[in-house]
Amino acid sequence: MTPSKFIHRAIDRLKQLKRHPSLARFIKHNRRVFPVSSGATTRNPVVLFELNEITSAHIAYSYLANELAEREQAKLVAYAPPSFRGWPGRLYRWAKRSVKLGTVGAYSSFGTTGYLDVDPTEAHSTAAKKITGKLGPQIRNKSDVEDLTLGGVWIGNLIYDSYLRSFKKPTIDIQSPEFLKFFEKSIAQFVFWQDFFDNNDVRAVNLSHCVYNHAMPLRLAVSRNIPVFQSNVTHVYRLDSKNMYAYNDFHYFRERFAALSESVKREGLARAERQLQRRFAGEVGVDMAYSKKSAYGAIREERLLKDSPRKKILIATHCFFDSPHSYGNNLFPDFYEWLDFLGKITVATDYDWYIKTHPDYLPGTMEIILEFIKRYPKFSLLPSDASHKQIIAEGLDVALTVYGTIAFEYAALGVPVINASRNNPHIAYDFNLHPRDVGDYRRMLMDLDNLDLEIDRTQVFEYYFMRHIYNSENLFFDDYATTVEQLGGYREQFKLPVYDKWLDEFSPEKHKKIQDALKRFLAAEDFRMDYTHYGREFTLDASGQQS
Repeated sequence: MTPSKFIHRAIDRLKQLKRHPSLARFIKHNRRVFPVSSGATTRNPVVLFELNEITSAHIAYSYLANELAEREQAKLVAYAPPSFRGWPGRLYRWAKRSVKLGTVGAYSSFGTTGYLDVDPTEAHSTAAKKITGKLGPQIRNKSDVEDLTLGGVWIGNLIYDSYLRSFKKPTIDIQSPEFLKFFEKSIAQFVFWQDFFDNNDVRAVNLSHCVYNHAMPLRLAVSRNIPVFQSNVTHVYRLDSKNMYAYNDFHYFRERFAALSESVKREGLARAERQLQRRFAGEVGVDMAYSKKSAYGAIREERLLKDSPRKKILIATHCFFDSPHSYGNNLFPDFYEWLDFLGKITVATDYDWYIKTHPDYLPGTMEIILEFIKRYPKFSLLPSDASHKQIIAEGLDVALTVYGTIAFEYAALGVPVINASRNNPHIAYDFNLHPRDVGDYRRMLMDLDNLDLEIDRTQVFEYYFMRHIYNSENLFFDDYATTVEQLGGYREQFKLPVYDKWLDEFSPEKHKKIQDALKRFLAAEDFRMDYTHYGREFTLDASGQQS
């Protein structure tokens, strides 16, 4: 078969595929409410949108893309991460875009007219090889990888986390051929993006994550003072050199809470306390729609902690592979190094040490934990579904985490927690301990009798209120939590029927409110979109629900 016949046959087969009814409805709706401006395809400025299959996020993208395109008089270009190598893959992508199937159809419906594959050329790869050759002597340990900058652009922790996730490894070996090959390919991606930004008038970027190699265009853009957005159906963030991570608005919780009315403060703290009590009672999914199991379930008949006079320390582990740098750098370059450090501390202390994983731990986690327990026999493994209520009741003295939720949960229950990060969600408050560096962390662990911490539960409630109640997820859906429940659970929002839920709620009035709110948000250059951009104040109704 000739290449020409192959191409035509492939296109004919793709055209025969039917769109899912929900997608077809979404496309038809978007084309009506977001008509493409004349000349949009020939505009020189570019607004980049990451191409992905996060269907609920496409609702937010539709609005943000149109506001940015009109504001900058730019064309919308969707970029796809590296995949489908070779000419068959390129042909498949081209054919799929020609007939606007699947996700491409959704992006086309809100005005996307260009598509970019992040496939470094031979020239990019050659440049990357030269760069890695020069970097070799400078990278002597894991922290050198973590802190790597190129041309003033910090990309080291992006490469670090991407490697862990891609290869399901708990840490990196800077000498391994596997890592070195991945490192060079990552540098080639950076060179690709550097070349693109050098040769195109990029006015804005929107992406799904601020971590992994996905975020290379983010880091390049902020280094050039180009606005970057991380948006989805529950949040819209504007990122810059001061705020390069979405969800890091916890740095501003205290000042924002202080600006609220006294009645909202009072009602908000009471609401937070009630929600925490529901969580501690074992209710699943309280302000955590993604959760499937409670960490505060039934108490077992058998004792969990040793009946001894020694100090009892709980280590609440994290997933080794899932972006240790979600909020920035920590005291240790990854969770493996953190746990290894604690293992060495066990040798020098006379404490009872316990490890507990999250109830929903990912495959591969337990094997690594068991290796640590074999290496450091003072570690004792608790059942993953053991109740934190029982652990605390049996006399726990201190809990350790890098930046996990037990930091505020245990504080609410009166237990000291030491975070192993200055970039943790609780850093603005004093209900935990936040070591300055590894030396400070070691000193705290070696002298637990003299920990300087008085837990103010009101601060815990304030944090919880700001994190889970004030920061509404109802930016696009009238009631996001109810929508997720009606769809059948958190994961269901990433499937095509979410388009139907959105369109069932749609009205011209709501459409106008969202457009106006986005205009205010963009004009104000705020970090996070919230109630104020909708022209209203935060209030709690008589039942304590946000309104």
